[in-house]
Amino acid sequence: MRVILATDGSKDARAAAEWLTELTLPAGTAVLVLTAVMLPGAAVGAPSLEQLRSSILADGRRLVEETKALLHERWPETEARVAEGDPRDVIVHEASDWRADLIVLGARGLGAVAKFLLGSVSTAVARHAPCPVLVVRGTARRVGTALVAVDGSPDSLEALRWFAALPLDPSMAIRLVSVIEPVHFPSTAPHAIAARLRAIIKEVERERADELTRALGGPVAELRGRVRSVEHAMPIGLAADEISRAADDPSIDLVVLGARGLGAVRRVLLGSVSERVLRHVACPVLIVRGTPR
Repeated sequence: MRVILATDGSKDARAAAEWLTELTLPAGTAVLVLTAVMLPGAAVGAPSLEQLRSSILADGRRLVEETKALLHERWPETEARVAEGDPRDVIVHEASDWRADLIVLGARGLGAVAKFLLGSVSTAVARHAPCPVLVVRGTARRVGTALVAVDGSPDSLEALRWFAALPLDPSMAIRLVSVIEPVHFPSTAPHAIAARLRAIIKEVERERADELTRALGGPVAELRGRVRSVEHAMPIGLAADEISRAADDPSIDLVVLGARGLGAVRRVLLGSVSERVLRHVACPVLIVRGTPR
């Protein structure tokens, strides 16, 4: 596996580095520490500007070397790189060029307003990265319980497969949540057939739950042989709300979900559900696309 750790020296970026050391990743994983710096344009005969550029680059090199030192014990061959440009573009470009399998970064960088749980860089990377993205917030700890959202969409099934392919800790607990979107009850339905319509709606919702149970039967059985416990909840409600509510449990250490669910428009790289969950849950979120490279 090839992992990019993107950093800007912020509190969340340091937390991302600490979280990375706690993740169960395959043996032989290669790690690249990356930072992007915005340099002022060079001007002929402006030595002070050149000094500023040199100072910014030196700060970037110091940052990646300090971060690399945090990872040295587990990954002594960690690479470090300073790239020039907007971090939103640089991280995505480097991930494609370096053929990364995972990007790890903090939820908020140095420029994020304190009241926002998600910064513009992490949002942009989650939307456009060519590989899974782990957006980190909170104090690093071993992943004891992971919440995996699965709605039957290609992205959600790939998220489950991608996560299950990791060398999971046998003591881990996994909670699968498959939200059944409620069927709309027509407000103009005649009273005489209201009871019948409600029964039909309940039957449709049961059929959707049965379909998901069948679709996940194989992966769930495989996981149950590898980890301490696997639970599968199928609440009825709005997907983002139910996933966020499940993630509010303080025992949840990680949320895993696909970039796009069943309702996402194909041209949209990040669906509204995954983005809302990414913005509102308090623990790290792993976003996986259904089209692995």
